[in-house]
Amino acid sequence: GMWGRVLSVSSLTKIAAPGLRLGWVEAPPALLRRIASRGYLSSGGGVAPFVSEVACELLEAEQDEVVAGLAETYRGSARALCAALRAEPGLFRVETEPLGGFFCWVRLPEGVDATELLPVAERHGVLFLPGARCAPGAAEPFRHHVRLCFAFETEAAMGEGVRRLAAAVREVQRRGGLLRAR
Repeated sequence: GMWGRVLSVSSLTKIAAPGLRLGWVEAPPALLRRIASRGYLSSGGGVAPFVSEVACELLEAEQDEVVAGLAETYRGSARALCAALRAEPGLFRVETEPLGGFFCWVRLPEGVDATELLPVAERHGVLFLPGARCAPGAAEPFRHHVRLCFAFETEAAMGEGVRRLAAAVREVQRRGGLLRAR
């Protein structure tokens, strides 16, 4: 039946580091045998042998300490990002204070379209993911939202990043906004 074809794919990305691209599959034994029989898994050395070894060391040795340390670091970075956003009154609204993960959803001022703001923000040295790109089937409600990552930069860098983003938003506002009649 259906349960014989269901699988779960996970990764160490959020446990260890965003750049650690190593994952695993949980599935019924018959399905795992079919996956394991593919050539790329038995090509001499396996998939990503160095990263696999790093992950094994992490999981076998200090996983709890590493995860606790990362959680505290990300918690601090999320707080720093939200505080910097709130220090720019009228420009940003934090939709929900992050309780985990890597990202914060932020509402831009009315008249500022996130997708059209992106190239201006890039000129100011800031990158973000426009909210509409996170909801392809329902992009319209997210046109004025950005997804900001707090896991990549340090707490100290959050304030500078927000100041640069604020400068980009103000530039767009001075030009009368980028929002075009649709």
